[in-house]
Amino acid sequence: MKRKMIGAATAYLAGLFFASFFTGIKFAAILLLLLTLVIIKGIRGKDLLILFICFSCAFIVSKAYGHFYYDRIVSRSGSSGDFDGRIVEIENYAGDLSLYTLKGNLDGVPGGVKVTYLGSGLNVEYGDILHLKNCTFSEYKNDYVFRNKDIFMAEGIFLSADYPESVEPEYTHSRPIKNALTGYREKMISCFRSGMDGETGDFLSAMVFGEKKGFDPDMRTSLYRIGIGHVMAVSGIHVSVIAVMLMTFFKLFRLGRVVPFVLMNILMFLFVSMAEWPVSAVRAVIMIDFVYLAQMFRRQSDTLNSLAAAVLIICIANPYAVYSSGFLLSVTASFGIGVFGPYMTENLTDRKFAKGVMIMTCTCLCIFPLSMKFFGETSLISPVTNLLFLPLCSAALVLGAIFVITGGVLPVLDLAELLLRPVLAASDIISRYSLTYFCFPGENSVIIVFALAAAVIAVHVVFSRRSLTASVMAAAFGAVMICSAISSKSVNESLRIAFLGRGRNTAAVITYQGSTTIFDLGGYYNAPVYVRKYLCENGISEADSLVLTKKPPSQYSAYISELKPVTVEKWYTADDIFVHDAGNIFAAGDEIGFLSDSLEIRYKGGELTAAFAENVISVKPSGSRKSLVVCGDVMNGKILIERDENGGMNNFEITLSEDGGYKFRRL
Repeated sequence: MKRKMIGAATAYLAGLFFASFFTGIKFAAILLLLLTLVIIKGIRGKDLLILFICFSCAFIVSKAYGHFYYDRIVSRSGSSGDFDGRIVEIENYAGDLSLYTLKGNLDGVPGGVKVTYLGSGLNVEYGDILHLKNCTFSEYKNDYVFRNKDIFMAEGIFLSADYPESVEPEYTHSRPIKNALTGYREKMISCFRSGMDGETGDFLSAMVFGEKKGFDPDMRTSLYRIGIGHVMAVSGIHVSVIAVMLMTFFKLFRLGRVVPFVLMNILMFLFVSMAEWPVSAVRAVIMIDFVYLAQMFRRQSDTLNSLAAAVLIICIANPYAVYSSGFLLSVTASFGIGVFGPYMTENLTDRKFAKGVMIMTCTCLCIFPLSMKFFGETSLISPVTNLLFLPLCSAALVLGAIFVITGGVLPVLDLAELLLRPVLAASDIISRYSLTYFCFPGENSVIIVFALAAAVIAVHVVFSRRSLTASVMAAAFGAVMICSAISSKSVNESLRIAFLGRGRNTAAVITYQGSTTIFDLGGYYNAPVYVRKYLCENGISEADSLVLTKKPPSQYSAYISELKPVTVEKWYTADDIFVHDAGNIFAAGDEIGFLSDSLEIRYKGGELTAAFAENVISVKPSGSRKSLVVCGDVMNGKILIERDENGGMNNFEITLSEDGGYKFRRL
């Protein structure tokens, strides 16, 4: 094993994955595959020992961290008590609402513990202390849309402190630098938005600071669907562009090698701090440091070694980094664009454009499994769009960085707006065509994609031939497309009923033979977010009908805002409430029904019933915040729906076939 750093990082990362995700039959299957590859490659005993030690250390560290730290913290879920914590993070929302991350002591847990508190009306800043009296501790959970558990777990946060009897702030003024940076960040974001038009200002704020809360979600979806959404996450591209810009500037003053490196790291520290320390940016900074350190000591830099070192450092510091989608996507994209892509295109030295397209294609194929896992869809045109639009975005990013570094002295925002406007306009137009992106929903589809990816990796490791690897990759991608087509045809011949939402945010989406009917059953604002996710994941861009059963005026506005990518032909309300400026909405009274071939859908008195091929499913909110009552009869057999870990039964899908069979799938 010539590159021990790469082997150590790979083994350590594998150990964390086995400790966190690969259990049961998956553990045995993947471990068998790895052992087979090791035997085939003939790795020497000494190198094999290093791999085993790194793998074992990671596995033990992850399990120990979980047992002695994570388990003790989440055991407090559901209990009540006081918590005194210093503010280490603040995320502001609309309406004076803020999410505070507090670090303090919790009984029986060694070291500091982070919890979150959502509150308003507190004039506090970083370093101040909040005294929460008799709050309820709750463990974060994942659901269909909001992967809160994974997101916060990657940051070392496992509990939220809810419903305190009182909140007493203690002002310490102990973090002046952090508060100054935060204030400067907000000032610069405000300058972006006031000095540019709305969308371009939000886009530049997302690129420079990772601030996406004010960005139109439909435009974000368009950017992801054409394959350049990654520019909104502060990561390798941002760090590389800014680092090169700074080092080029410092070289003009002939300061030697050490001073520019130190100054660059200071400014990068401030930049990453203002971007709220995304792990993808931390990974990129570590890699950039290895590159410049190699130049300082006149050594040959290596992208794969730098990437391996960055992964190893981050994972040793945080065993739960593997739960971060940003970290995994960042590492995979860096591997594709810096290692795998150049390796596969090594013979295309005289064809720069073709080589660029092929490198981007290899990168997209590397992140394809993770894109399907985290987003349910991936762009099919990203190799071309990145070559066309990434230079414009990079130039705008440089201008934004110059504006921030100079305190807004240089008038560069007009030029940045000129560069970003065609990117947004083109993404809005291109993303409307369904052929530009690929959807393959469902947990089984993710398993298929990852299994095919594992087969490609195995072939490459065993044979190490570019042509064979490329052929297997093409065959694997073709197999995914074929499986998707077969699945789509099968689904189109069946009736699917998806119950979406969380608690009272409940909606039902019924699809059959290309038609889609949506029922909002709860009347709460979050339901449209779940509906949007389901429709986009399944590639549905048109809905025949949408029925608002409660609070029609407010729900109409919520759905209009969320379902911009979806065309709804007719809207109905289950009462006679007038909806202002809604010419295509019809009052249907307390009872409404739809007939289509063998399918009958009926809503009456708060209960939704779907009858298909002599099978009946009905759903009705139970009155509880966290549950639905679902009953049915399939070929004279009961459909049993168990409550999920939150006590509710939302976010699942029932598929009925004409032969009387049915499938249940948790979303």
